[in-house]
Order: sequence, then C-alpha cells, then structure tokens
Amino acid sequence: MTSTTTSGVDCSTFPTTERIFGWIEHLTGLGHRKTGTPQGRASADFIAAELRGFGLDDVTIETAPTPCPTVHDQQLSIAGRDIACFWVNGTGRAAKLGHFRSELPDVEFVYLGHGWAEDYEGIDVTGKVVVCDVEFLNGATSSIRERYPRAEAYDPDGSLQEKRNKYDIYSPYNWPDNFFHAQLRGAAGFVGILLNYMDCHNYNEDYTENGEILGVEAMEIPAVWVSRTDGEAIRREIRTGNGSTFGSLLVDVEYQLADALNVQAILPGLSSDIILVHSHHDAVFAGAVQDASGVSEVLALAEYFAALPLEERPATFMFAATDTHFTDYIGHHAFLDERRRLEQRIILDLCIEHVGKEVELGEDNQAIETGHVEPRLVYISDEADLYSVVKDAFVAHDLTRTFFLPVAHQPGPDETPYVFRPDEVVSDAYYFAEAGIPVVSLVAAQMYLFHPSDTIDRVPVDQLRPVGLAFAQIAAAAAERLR
Repeated sequence: MTSTTTSGVDCSTFPTTERIFGWIEHLTGLGHRKTGTPQGRASADFIAAELRGFGLDDVTIETAPTPCPTVHDQQLSIAGRDIACFWVNGTGRAAKLGHFRSELPDVEFVYLGHGWAEDYEGIDVTGKVVVCDVEFLNGATSSIRERYPRAEAYDPDGSLQEKRNKYDIYSPYNWPDNFFHAQLRGAAGFVGILLNYMDCHNYNEDYTENGEILGVEAMEIPAVWVSRTDGEAIRREIRTGNGSTFGSLLVDVEYQLADALNVQAILPGLSSDIILVHSHHDAVFAGAVQDASGVSEVLALAEYFAALPLEERPATFMFAATDTHFTDYIGHHAFLDERRRLEQRIILDLCIEHVGKEVELGEDNQAIETGHVEPRLVYISDEADLYSVVKDAFVAHDLTRTFFLPVAHQPGPDETPYVFRPDEVVSDAYYFAEAGIPVVSLVAAQMYLFHPSDTIDRVPVDQLRPVGLAFAQIAAAAAERLR
C-alpha cells in the first residue's frame, strides 16, 4: 500500500500484522476450543476481554444450551489387528442426549465399495459392519464456475489455472448417503475409508441433517474413519476372507447439555441499523486457520472502528464470535433468535473465515504446501448491492486468488428436509443468509481444517492485514450509505 487512506479507511491506524497474528497465537495456544469445554470458555473470555479493552462497553457472552459430545473411547480391530480410527461426528447416538456405548466384540465386516444404493442390492448387511470408500469431489477451481455460473475470478497472475491435486472435503458426495443406506438396512456399524484425503483418520463433519430426505433423524449406528493406507489393508483382509472378515468396533460417546458461548459487542453509530462482523471461535484442534484467523480479523476491525469518533460511524457495528460450528449450529440459531427478541435490525453480515495457506496431496496423500494462499470464495448477496464495492476493496489490497460469488436469498419452506444446494452460502454465514440477512462472506476450503495440522504455521501472515483492510473498506462503504 502506498496510500495512507484507501476509500475512507485510514490504513495507518489499522492494527498491525504483528498485533493480528498475536491474537491468533493466543487462541491457538488454548489447544482445542470445543463447545462446552473449559478451552471454549477461555476462548470466549479472551475475546470479550479484548473487545472491552478497545473501549466497547456493551460486551456480553450469550449462552445457549447445546448437546456437546465427549468421546470416551473409540477402537477398531480387524482380524486381530488394531487400526487407528477417529469417531465420525454425530454417529452412535440414538437420541439428542445420553451416554451411548456401542460395543461390537465379534462382528462381521463387509466391504461395499462406494456404498451407493445399488451397491447394497442383494447384500444382507443386517448386524454387520459396512466398510465403504469415502471419495470427495474434485477440488479443482474449474468446479467453482460450474457450481456458480455468475462467479468472477480475480486472478491477475493466472495461478488459479494451475492444476492441483485437491478435493472438496466439505460437500456431500457418496458420503453420507452410504452411511444412511447402511443404517436403514440394519447394519450394526460403519467404517469410512478416507480415500482422497490426507493419509490419516482425522476428519470432522456432522451430516445428520442430510438423512432427513431419506427419513432418518439420527446417525444411530457407530462409525469411525480410517486412513487410505489402513483402508487398503482392510480391503485386502476382507477379500482374503471371500468377501467378509471378523473384528470388533467400539464407540463410547456421551452427549450432555453445555453452554455454547456467543460473544457479541455493540459499537453505537449514528443509525441503529447494525452491520454485523463475525466469525466463529470454536475449533476441534488448535484451529489456527479455522478459525483463530477469522476471529483475529474481527478483533482488528473492532479495534479500528472503536477508535473512530461517533460522527464517523454512520451505522451501529456489532462484532461477534459465534460458537457451535461443529455441534449443529444451535448457538447460531440462538444468536439470531436473541437479535429478533431485542428487535436489533442487522442490515449486513460481514463474515470472515479461513485465512490460510493452500495445500495439495502428494503421491502418498501427504499434504504439501503449494506456496499460495488457498483460493478465497467471497459470497456477496445480491440484496447487499455491494458487489462492486467488494471487488474494488479486494483489488485495492491485492487479494488475488479470489472468486466473487453473487448469491440470491432462496429460503425454503421450514418443513422441507434439508437438501444441499450447489449455490448456497457454504460458510458460517449460512444461517444468517437463510434468515434473509444480506452477507459478504469470505471463506476458503483448505483440506486440513479438520486436522491437527491446522497450526500457526498454516497462517499466511502477510495476508492478515490486507484482508482486514479490505473488510474495513467494505464496512465503511456499507455504513456510509446510511448517511
């Protein structure tokens, strides 16, 4: 940047890179920040204290009782060989709350390929553990244009055209339907082989709601993930046994009510209309990119706007760090309900997630950094009428490798089972968009976000300040329209 001021934003007073990175370091230092845990509480308390330190008086931590899982044990053994595994989020529970111990000490394992509906035809899986390959969709950037016909790329150096061995681990494909087919046909358990993921068993996504269209309300049977390498060994063992083999599966999970913690702070402006700036603060592991990076951008924006005099804030700002990104988004629903109860009118949600480096898979499915930032997706509601503003801000701060994705509000009837829409806002802003709030939502789909390798080293430090400045410019332009 050569100019001190860019489109109404005083760059010289915006928090430094070192300050923003310091917030990330503190949050990742807490370890995981799971909902309902002491670490989650420490995360919320830290964010609230920082917001108060900026001079914001109206800072609260709102609570929402949420079913939170504790995995007491998970074990998998096939043909006498113990196999490293990881509990499939949301499985092995017959109700919202309770202690569910699924112990299958001597059970038959059968392999059904990808587990499409036709793969089950003529196969009796009753009382057995079904083993399926879980294949993710290709993560090539060309697929973005297929899913979002109005997408526009800001890619001046053409790096988005480089071929990468990447996969979209966030969009349903044969998973989770293969699990639901197994459950509906009386299987006792499920093992998912992570075929084109990093060669490990750490994956964390709850797809319970995807079962509604098949008439399934809960993921009742126990399930675990295994790596590609271990999956190959399991397949060999099953083939050696003429189509099946025996082993054991144990999943011991307990769901208890605990408080989700949504941190929110109000910064008054000349208008009572609210521009919300938010990310989520919970994390399964250290979560440097997901989502200490996003929370730190929220803090940077809060510090910057709090230092401005009232007459330079045409809109009221709300800064928030939500919870329950990994536990059915109950905290998000509670956050929106509280805004309605208080009759607080949010006219725009600026959501920031996943400022992180790009990785692709090597020959052995190991993660290899490409030297680039992960391509950014920026959802922009048509109703926000901010497309040119957002684009100009990203160009001004040289935030290349970005797809701008115009989206329209498309609420469905409440009674309709959830069906994944290829053009929906796939980010923490999802429920805000579904509630009819215009959004500008930055998100990136790094393959390591559910993995312990989401550490401080994955953060592209040089990108932190430009991302914050771009959103400051967008926020200032949106607020100015209220004058």
